[in-house]
Amino acid sequence: MGGLDKYAEYTSPADMFFIAGTKGETTTAGTGTFYCQNCQMESEYYHEQVHEKATVFFIPIVNLRLLGEYIECQSCANTYEMEILDYDPEQKQKEIEAIYLVGIKKVMTTMMLADGKIDENEKSMMKDIYKNITDLALSDNDIDKEIKNCKANPVGLDNCLKELFSYLNESGRETIIKVAYWVSIADGEVDKREEKLLIKMAKHFQISSAHLRGIISEVNETVSG
Repeated sequence: MGGLDKYAEYTSPADMFFIAGTKGETTTAGTGTFYCQNCQMESEYYHEQVHEKATVFFIPIVNLRLLGEYIECQSCANTYEMEILDYDPEQKQKEIEAIYLVGIKKVMTTMMLADGKIDENEKSMMKDIYKNITDLALSDNDIDKEIKNCKANPVGLDNCLKELFSYLNESGRETIIKVAYWVSIADGEVDKREEKLLIKMAKHFQISSAHLRGIISEVNETVSG
């Protein structure tokens, strides 16, 4: 071979300069329709997946592992966890309505018990309010059960108000305050303990003192008118 031997093990600079690594890359795995909570309607979605990919010279060549996946609304671009595909707006509405009905009964009953006595006028008011709001009848037996529940679990009101706050808009929260105040005035007087409870409810709903006074004035005008 002579002088050519020195080239036998020659490696070109391109062969030596080999860059490998990883990077994250998002791809669309599929599409479909779902209920978008932001759009509040059925919308098209992208099923996006983020993979860790092996790269050569910064070019992705193969998936190594799935880093995560999510749903992106094609209309508003909001992103959601995969569980959003299981969301049923009709079922959710039924759950909220059930929470609302339970909340109204608990708020009215707690207000009735606030002054330490059970007045028949307050019971009648509870029945009228419940009928007007829900178009359902509230029996004496229903009220008696709620009285027992409230006495057995006084802290239940706080949990109830927190839950109502998370689901109701401002108008809905005002309605709850009005309901409580209507019950408090049913026996002809508002006890200090009832006033204190009303203020507590308003604070849970982030209703200011001025706003609360406005709600009370609105009810009083209805009564006097």
